[in-house]
Amino acid sequence: MFGRYRLVELLGRGGMGEVWRAYDTAANNRTVAIKLLPPHLAGDDTFLQRFRREAEAAAQLSNKHVIPIHNYGEIDGVCCTNR
Repeated sequence: MFGRYRLVELLGRGGMGEVWRAYDTAANNRTVAIKLLPPHLAGDDTFLQRFRREAEAAAQLSNKHVIPIHNYGEIDGVCCTNR
């Protein structure tokens, strides 16, 4: 469990974090993708600002070819986005 999300499967890992397939337990177990900033970058203000800017920019997009961001922020001190 990660907050209200049940992490199921690691889908990918890159320079800005990990993406997990998860179930949103507060939304009738809707399947979502959760991107998590790695713990070793959580103390780096530059990466935190970059991660937040990316989430804010992506949340503004509205295009049938882009998966929308439902939420972004922190859970238990870990920055994350929910798509």
